[in-house]
Formats: sequence, C-alpha cells, structure tokens
Amino acid sequence: MTLTSIDWTPVFGFPVEWAALALLVTACIWWERAGASGLGVEGAVASAMIGLILGYEATWSYPIALAIGLGAALVFAAITGTLLEVFRADPAVGSFVIGLIPVSALGLLLRSGRFTLLEESTLPGIVRGTTLGTPAEDLLMNPVLWAAPLVIALAAWVLWQTPFGLRVRAFGEAPSLRLPGASAVTYRIMGLVVGAMWAFPGAALLLSAHRANPPSGIGYLALACAVASRWSIAFAILLALLPAAIRCAIPAASGTPFGFAVEAAPFAIALVYLMLLARRALRMPESRGTRVDPDVL
Repeated sequence: MTLTSIDWTPVFGFPVEWAALALLVTACIWWERAGASGLGVEGAVASAMIGLILGYEATWSYPIALAIGLGAALVFAAITGTLLEVFRADPAVGSFVIGLIPVSALGLLLRSGRFTLLEESTLPGIVRGTTLGTPAEDLLMNPVLWAAPLVIALAAWVLWQTPFGLRVRAFGEAPSLRLPGASAVTYRIMGLVVGAMWAFPGAALLLSAHRANPPSGIGYLALACAVASRWSIAFAILLALLPAAIRCAIPAASGTPFGFAVEAAPFAIALVYLMLLARRALRMPESRGTRVDPDVL
C-alpha cells in the first residue's frame, strides 16, 4: 500500500468534527450556567437540523434555510426555558424530556422521504475555487468552520466578562436572587436562547459533513466533555479532541466489521472522561459564597 492509495478523506473531516463538538460544548456550558441542563442542547441541535432541511426544501435558498434553522433552535430554547419555569420541573429531567420531541421528530422526518439538502451533489455555502479540490474542499471550505473559533471566543467573553453573562450565571446559580429591575426568569430563558445560538452552527457543520446520515447524540457527547472539564470552555474543547478524531474515522469504517465499534467509541471515551475527571456539579448551593458581584449586577 502506498501513500497515494490511502483514502485521506476522513482526515479532512477532523476539523469539522472538532469545531462542531467545540460549539456544542459552548452551548452546553451556557445552558448549565443559565440554570437548565446541557441535556437540552441535543434538542436544539435537532431543531436546527429540522429547520435547515425543511427550510431549504421550501425555499431552495441556503441563507434563508440557515435563518430558519437558527430560528428553530432559538424557538426550541425559548419554549424549553418557559416550560421549565412554568412547571418548575427538574432542569435535567425536563430538558432531556423536552429535547426528545425534536430528536424524535428529526428521526421521523429523515425516514419520511428524500430531501434536497441531503442529496445536493454540491453542498451550498461552500467557498469554491480553491486548490483543495473535492472532497477536501467540501469539508474544509465551509465559512461556518472558519468562523467557529471566533464564535466560541465571543461566547466565552459574553458569558464571563459582560454584565449580561454575569447576571445569567448569578440567576442560574441562585434562582431566588432578587435584583432591582432584573427578572430571574427572563435572564434564565435568555441564557438558554443565547446558548442555542452556539448550538446552531454546530448543527450546521454536522449536517454538512453527514448529509447521508445526520448524527444524533452529539449534544450528549459535548455535555460529557463539559462536565469532565469542570465547566471550563477551553479544557472542554481540548477534551473534545479525542472524540472528534475518532468520529472523523466513521465514514472510512462504515460498512466494515468495525463500523459499529468506531461509532460507539466516542461515547465510551466520554464515559471514561466522566468517571475519571468529573468530580463536582455545576450549580452551586445558594449561599453567601455564591460567585456574584453586586457592584456589577
């Protein structure tokens, strides 16, 4: 076997898998800091994929489909936050159960027929005319991929360095906190909606890389990385390296005796992460030591 006879296509998929996981990790941390649960991010991903698929089917316009996909993710987050607040449901159980609705809907949608976006020979939105060629061009010249580091940095800055992010974290950690002119419910729901904004580009990347079989469960994989990192965005992104490297080999292993093992391996890695690294929960008990700055709030 020579170097020229090896199929290097899976290697080109690694940046896409890693960027998608990093974006979903960021969304999970936003949801947890807002007082819900990162389990709901999987529902936001499924909602975004449904919006993208049906939006393109109805309009044949990729920009409009992107807008519809983003809107679907934001609406899902707003509805989830509202239901959790109205019914005072357990954040983890409530987020998971509500998220099952779009996840199930996506599965039924994919089984109901054939959709243009999933069968386009040339994926819309790719920067053409580079020297990379197909399929490397299809994977690497996605504007969403190149924007991902800036988008993640923006998410971290807003969450940790702005008054809005501080209030989201404060109300998430201490729901009974009272501040003049600030509604705890409003900020908690807004935190989920903003978090879904970072789940959407992750969903778009996954859908572009796996059009034949859009993946599911990646939001749970991202949550495991977030938990294992003790809610550090930078550390969680580093932990996502290994699952992303394994996931990029899935197309090459498909149809082989090792196909199922390769698909399951990232989740096994996530389980190992949780057993070895996860030692504390995110939401802190309400006490005088809650990390809020009244001068900023």
